[in-house]
Amino acid sequence: MVATSYLRVYQPLDSFARDERRRWVVDTHEEGENEASRRWLLAGSLPLALAPTEGAFVRRLNGATYVCPWRTRLRMLAGLLAFRGSVPEEVAEAFVPEEDARHAAGELARLDADHPEVRSHILHANWHVPLRWFVGFDDSERILTEDRQGLRIRYETTLSEGKARLERALSILESAWIDANVTETVRELLGWVDGFPEDGLIELDYGSIGGIFSHEDLLDDHSAADLWTCLEALAGGDLVTAGRVFGDLSDRWTEVRAREIVN
Repeated sequence: MVATSYLRVYQPLDSFARDERRRWVVDTHEEGENEASRRWLLAGSLPLALAPTEGAFVRRLNGATYVCPWRTRLRMLAGLLAFRGSVPEEVAEAFVPEEDARHAAGELARLDADHPEVRSHILHANWHVPLRWFVGFDDSERILTEDRQGLRIRYETTLSEGKARLERALSILESAWIDANVTETVRELLGWVDGFPEDGLIELDYGSIGGIFSHEDLLDDHSAADLWTCLEALAGGDLVTAGRVFGDLSDRWTEVRAREIVN
């Protein structure tokens, strides 16, 4: 219903409590979670409680199993409040009544009090891939695959590598006196990543955003490489190259995001 991209953190299976692992329905695709979201959207209201089983994405690498819990309800509650806060009050009331917002805020507070260790392992963005997400990845970590939904792009690296790149990018941006808003978004992303142990993985998945592009455009898309070209130029004091590369990259993704207005 809405083109969406994802940033996911995977942790070793044995780092989760045994009780939580028992609830999971492990899946390697996103359809299961999307189906739960569709039911919520079509019903027009949040489900009263979590299903008895939760889902999780899985990666197997070098004999080890890594898991990314869906934490669907946690993200639904946070997303509902974020949506209400992003639109004018008269519009928000039509979609998310104040009573529902208070209920969601109260439940989030209870979840935080009762389970402070539980946090979302997934960030999502509609109608684009946020440029700051590419900071954690190298072009060599770009993975191009094809399934029944078409051509797909994702990046995957270790959490320690991703964190190190975010730290370096933040250092470059702070030294270059770039717009404070740009620097702050990278700092916030680093703060999110920093909350996970470094023995995990991080994945950027274009998800259904890939369907917006033609096959040729997807094959030619190297946004992580372009972003790091910009950052390295910035670090070297080459503001002309940095501005040109960032402008081209930003224009490309702004054109994609414009579809949000159409929809």
